[in-house]
Amino acid sequence: MDKIINYIFNMLPIMLISIPFFIITRIIIYKFYLKVKVNWHHEILLLILYMFIVGLASQALTGTFSIKNIDINKINIIPFKILVETYQEIFINDNINYFIINFLGNIIMFMPIGLIIPILFKTSDLIIILSGFCFSLFIEISQLFLIRGTDIDDLIFNTLGVILGLVIFKILKKFKIDFNKYKLNK
Repeated sequence: MDKIINYIFNMLPIMLISIPFFIITRIIIYKFYLKVKVNWHHEILLLILYMFIVGLASQALTGTFSIKNIDINKINIIPFKILVETYQEIFINDNINYFIINFLGNIIMFMPIGLIIPILFKTSDLIIILSGFCFSLFIEISQLFLIRGTDIDDLIFNTLGVILGLVIFKILKKFKIDFNKYKLNK
């Protein structure tokens, strides 16, 4: 749990520093391209998604970026290897943190993408899933050049997180929750 709190505290400064960039960009977009009244519901939720992605990237892409950092031993291309490792960590090494961080963490940290994108934009489920997949793929490929591991399981579980976020959105929609106020009206 300490590791999760540490990640959050490390994300906060980067997220806060990025807010002026978001605001300036959105002002330019509204002034020169959209030329409509600001939809504050949309903008606040978009800011939350933006800060989430910036914070996530700040933690996933930390380290020295160099071709020299590529280490074949830190690349996992065997799908679901994490399941065996998680079993060993929990039942042999009595380490539940591995399960929370590497298994649940990879799923949960991508759920907001699957939940917030369909609230903000009218788009297909496939586009939402592909967006999350591509963001995760970008992170995993970038980590090849950092002193970090690259793992197919991260890509699989991150994408599963996007799908679960989308499922939560659909469940909320069945309860007749009106998300139209979050859509950008042109």
